Amino acid sequence: MGTQRAKCIGVVDGSMFILEGGETVTLAGVHAPRMGIPGGSAMRTVLQRHVQDQEIFYEQVGRDRSGFAAVSASVNKQDLTAVMKQALVDYGYVN
Repeated sequence: MGTQRAKCIGVVDGSMFILEGGETVTLAGVHAPRMGIPGGSAMRTVLQRHVQDQEIFYEQVGRDRSGFAAVSASVNKQDLTAVMKQALVDYGYVN
């Protein structure tokens, strides 16, 4: 399938976002706290600042446990998995 692109129209939490057309995807390799769990809101805000209303370049690399497409994604040439993993370290959620 290769690399695709779509605008982000919403953010679910620190690892999931919604693409134009309604597809919800999750960042492969990112295990951010879910909403309602300590840190969930902060991680959602971090991801939202990077992706909301931005054009996302992504490639599906699998599926998560819930069946959502797991993607490798970037915005403005920034690897979103790397950005979110660093945010988890910076906020003290992982070592």
